[in-house]
Amino acid sequence: MPASTTVQRLYHLDAARALLLLLGLPFHVATKAIFESEPPAIAFQISQVIGGYLSVTHVFRMFAFFMLAGYFAGMMRERKGARVWLHERARRLGLPLVASLATVGVIQFQLQALVLHKPSPRFLGMPLALDHLWFLIVLLGYCVCYAAIPIHRITAGPRIQRAMLLCGPGALGLMLALGGWGIVRIISELWVPPIPDAPFETLLWQQFVFHAAGFIVGVLAWHGRIGDQVFALRHWVIWPAIALLLLVLIPLDPLIRPALGMEIYPDETGLWIMRTIELPLAYLMSLGSFRILALLVKGPSRTIRFFVDGALAIYLFHLVWAMVILPHIRATPLLPELQWLLATGIVLMLSCASYVAVRATNITSILFCGTPAKQTLRHKGKTP
Repeated sequence: MPASTTVQRLYHLDAARALLLLLGLPFHVATKAIFESEPPAIAFQISQVIGGYLSVTHVFRMFAFFMLAGYFAGMMRERKGARVWLHERARRLGLPLVASLATVGVIQFQLQALVLHKPSPRFLGMPLALDHLWFLIVLLGYCVCYAAIPIHRITAGPRIQRAMLLCGPGALGLMLALGGWGIVRIISELWVPPIPDAPFETLLWQQFVFHAAGFIVGVLAWHGRIGDQVFALRHWVIWPAIALLLLVLIPLDPLIRPALGMEIYPDETGLWIMRTIELPLAYLMSLGSFRILALLVKGPSRTIRFFVDGALAIYLFHLVWAMVILPHIRATPLLPELQWLLATGIVLMLSCASYVAVRATNITSILFCGTPAKQTLRHKGKTP
């Protein structure tokens, strides 16, 4: 298809772009309370509601995010050319990364010790907390790698297309390939020595390796011109396959095992099984999520546009607010599930307010939203 050919607008993907980042808010509220606070929120950790949310969303959220990122990377590179597109990515992602590390990263580093009483590791030897900002570095890395590959060398022929649409024997091959990529992850975790005294840096390269699968799948969806099918796939096998793999994964997932009365980590055999089925399950759950959104979202929406425009800034600021809010919410006499929901709601409101504040001026909008304030405001109320 020539670059000039019109591609049908998939409105539900706008909702997905925002939703996949926003799903991280309740996730990080819980994990900050459980793993990065002193004393830890044991009541959160043994809650089956909270543990179930953490486990299920963690399986597919970032895979689906990077899959979308790969699809849109292919689209925009083809429309604008690799050099222009990469320059735009550097502005849209690089500036928010640098600005956030210099501000949010510093604040989070200090709050971790002062408020949560559990010191944060340093990033690059500096008093910076990388935390959730890793995804920007990883995404920029994928964009650079993708831009370096000549466009004519990237193909997604009929066999790959059918496999991604879960048609024929190629679908099993795709699942096996994804399972194999999960084995690469466990090898990197168990057998490759970590960078000494650098947990953030170790995590960063591991995440780069693991999440490459989602980005590649998204790129192939664009080059195969199957976005309208794969992002709204009608295939009955998705749902029983998800149910079956979840039945295997949930008893092995450290995020929910304590809520099931188990030790936090499975044995080594369980860990190998978990890593092997993670990516096939992530792909299936991503397809299912996109299908549900395709049924629910049929056209443009001002609410969706607000969160699409603001998702990056909201996500960048939410951990600061979570760290400020959590000690106060945990002190209330509410059930842990209500504390979690209340904290998440407050964090979302404060993060939205932060987005509105930074988009008020050009310089702050460019630094934390990746776009000038006038451009952001011009989108308000218009068709996405």
